[in-house]
Amino acid sequence: MTHEELLEKIVNYPDIIVFEQHYRALRAVVELHNPTDNGFWCELCISSAYEYPCPTIEAIEKELQ
Repeated sequence: MTHEELLEKIVNYPDIIVFEQHYRALRAVVELHNPTDNGFWCELCISSAYEYPCPTIEAIEKELQ
């Protein structure tokens, strides 16, 4: 799933609207963990050499399935 697709899924996830603070927190995390320009590395985790999607994004994607 691309970064844009994940953000779209969060925006359209029905249950998350009820918890506005949780929605904003989750969206902030996803926005921080974006891919580099070449799409290969996680911008935030690049110093740890995590490819995109990094473990954080993978965990979020898994829970939203």
